[in-house]
Amino acid sequence: MGEQTRRRRCSEDRTGRTRRRFLAATSVAFAVGLAGCQDTTDAGDPDTNDGASSLEPPSGTSEDGIDDPTALVDATREALSANDYDLEQELVNTVDGEETLRVTQRRRSSLEDERRRFVFDALSETNQVYVEGDTVYSRISSDGETTFGSGDARRNFAESHPPELLGGNESLGGILETGTYAPVETVSRNGRRLLRFDLESADESAVSGTVTEATGTVFVDADSVVYDASRDLTIEGSGETTTIEQSFVIHELGAVAVERPDWFEAARDSGN
Repeated sequence: MGEQTRRRRCSEDRTGRTRRRFLAATSVAFAVGLAGCQDTTDAGDPDTNDGASSLEPPSGTSEDGIDDPTALVDATREALSANDYDLEQELVNTVDGEETLRVTQRRRSSLEDERRRFVFDALSETNQVYVEGDTVYSRISSDGETTFGSGDARRNFAESHPPELLGGNESLGGILETGTYAPVETVSRNGRRLLRFDLESADESAVSGTVTEATGTVFVDADSVVYDASRDLTIEGSGETTTIEQSFVIHELGAVAVERPDWFEAARDSGN
């Protein structure tokens, strides 16, 4: 086997493992009754420095930076578990300029109304689910074919309302564990005061190669809830250049309306 071929296969193996982890997480979501949403949400006003005193570093952080990523993940999970929310996550990988993975997950859930929509959008497939009470409706598109289905949820709505795997590498936990973050400023966004942290240096222990470029930003409120987090990494290794772009955004937290998707009747009538 030639060296170039070997490197390409190694890259494909890494991409395959990442994709399988996402698909596994999505399978769990389908099984317990999540739901998908393609609605757009107003991003609101841009960040502004409100000129007020700086926000005191919340639990899990300090004047030096983010000290305890787990504490921030736990606080964010608790907030999402107790409220309606609109959450979006994205991961894009490229190898030598060629996109090898693009996954977007959007989850909009109303605890009060017991309605949830979820979309898992990848390069070759788009899986959507809508949950209403104890019934799950699905629309799965893959390889040019679309199928609809419906059935009973395996868990009650309150149990499946919190998002899964927030602490994982492909979610918020991976962004927070990227390296050393330092506090920069206090900003106002949609009426909330948030403390902004910027990535100062990346931890190379979790990557195969050398990190040549790294940026990251995390916005945290006074209760340690992360509303926005992102990271962009460029990694050189084994003769390849790999880039990772990842984001986690809570668009809404509080009262959120969840509408039936336009494919609801087709899924309901499928009887599967």
